Amino acid sequence: MTKRLALMNQRYQDLERRRNLEVEGFKNDIKNLRSRLKDVERQLYKVTMGFAEDMDMKRPDDIDMQILRNVHATAGRSKKIVGELKNLKAKMYGIENNLKHL
Repeated sequence: MTKRLALMNQRYQDLERRRNLEVEGFKNDIKNLRSRLKDVERQLYKVTMGFAEDMDMKRPDDIDMQILRNVHATAGRSKKIVGELKNLKAKMYGIENNLKHL
């Protein structure tokens, strides 16, 4: 009976150790995803601010055409960045939910 109790205690300790490692891994994943998310948000901000900087000192007609050119040139990149943002947020929320359930 004592051997069985010792075995059960050892298994429980192993499970607890594994759980703690998983929690640490989830926390690291969340940290990495948040940093990637911030990087993508910074890129999006730079693209947006680039439009505003290009618009200074120009006539209104030139500004409209420049905006259209910039939108056309960066539409694909913007879609990619927005999609990446959504994916990162979904992963982050999923990991946080898994962490809450442990």
